[in-house]
Amino acid sequence: MPPARDARYDWAAERTLLAWVRTGLAMMGFGFVVARFGAFLRVLGSSAPGVVPDAGHASASMVAGVLMVAFGMAANVVAVHRFLRNHRALSRGEPIDPSPGGPAALAIFAALLGAVLVLLLGSGLLPFRFDIGR
Repeated sequence: MPPARDARYDWAAERTLLAWVRTGLAMMGFGFVVARFGAFLRVLGSSAPGVVPDAGHASASMVAGVLMVAFGMAANVVAVHRFLRNHRALSRGEPIDPSPGGPAALAIFAALLGAVLVLLLGSGLLPFRFDIGR
């Protein structure tokens, strides 16, 4: 009779999967908020005197939000792939492959997305123009 499999490894793999899923869902939710924030500011700016809404702001926030939603989706896909691969290995009694390829790629993508947002904020493409003299 083969030795009993330690269930703690399965539970750890499930906890890791759930942590990835929470991260992916949070990124998708945050991306949705960012995407809709440009439209909110456009409506807010159109009703405020002396504020000229910038169409570039809405499109930039939409692009940034869509990228964040895509990042969340990618995180969930990578999580499921890693979980299934590790679950199969554990079921066969093989060691799991702790390759950092997926998480590292997602971390680099998140850093690049953050850099793009910093550049957009620093270049003045995201905020509104205030024409108080009108």
